[in-house]
Amino acid sequence: MINKTFIMLAITVFVTMQMACNQNSTQKDLSTIDTKSKEDSLASCSNSTIMDPNNTKPMALMMRQMVINADSMKQRIMRNEVLDSLQFPFIKFYLVEPTDPNVLEPNFFEKSRLHQAAYLELFKHPKEQIKYYNLMIASCVSCHKDYCSGPLKRINKLPINS
Repeated sequence: MINKTFIMLAITVFVTMQMACNQNSTQKDLSTIDTKSKEDSLASCSNSTIMDPNNTKPMALMMRQMVINADSMKQRIMRNEVLDSLQFPFIKFYLVEPTDPNVLEPNFFEKSRLHQAAYLELFKHPKEQIKYYNLMIASCVSCHKDYCSGPLKRINKLPINS
């Protein structure tokens, strides 16, 4: 339990440091990076350490952390553990720089609001965690169908089949 908490804390610190570095560094010339590398880095959404030479934007980094958190939540729910909102605080991804600034439109912010509401509901219903967890994941899918469909393959693996 302590090891998992330490790992989550270490990942959070790493993501925060990565975001700070990305904000202070100059953007690399993407024309020098081959197409295969771009596709691999954009398509990857795994639980491993984030290594992206393309100067990933803060919103993408935060969403990768959200996937890690969602997977951890899923594992705990499947072990019949009650989730704690202090261990999984909501990440306000919609407040930081996105990869594509064109997504910052009213529909995006509405979907973000709905996702946050679904996230908060999950912690209010400890006896129905599977239902509310799946509703939270459904809110991710709903948004990613409209914006940045690349991570859908990974997100679609997150629901709990009951």
